[in-house]
Order: sequence, then C-alpha cells, then structure tokens
Amino acid sequence: MNGEIIWYSPAKHYGFVAPVEGGGDIVFHLQETDLAVLGAVTRGMAVHFVVAQGPCGLAARRLEPGHMPEH
Repeated sequence: MNGEIIWYSPAKHYGFVAPVEGGGDIVFHLQETDLAVLGAVTRGMAVHFVVAQGPCGLAARRLEPGHMPEH
C-alpha cells in the first residue's frame, strides 16, 4: 500500500500512516533497521508499506520511502 506519514514520535519510534486508498489511519512501530531504510521520518512523507495483523489491530510493516506501483 501507499500512504503518507501523518504523525510520528521520534522518542517512541511509532506513529500513524494514512493510506492513499482511504480508510482509517494505521499505526506503525519502527526498529533501528527501519530507520536506516527510511532516513528522517517526517510528517507528510510518502511511504510504501504492507499491512499485517498486530497485537492491537492492523499495523503497517516494512515501510519504505516513496510510493510504489500497486500490483
């Protein structure tokens, strides 16, 4: 999926992404390896991600910078 970062807490390494396709915002949690791929995470940043079931509902995983074509 493609989306946009709408909020991010650098201190806690989590935030929310709004899917371009619509629907509700999706939470994400970043590890050090994710930060190495993404670089500086900012509000409004375009990202590509996959959605997976997390412990408290849906979560965005494997965030990458930019939008990717959907298959």
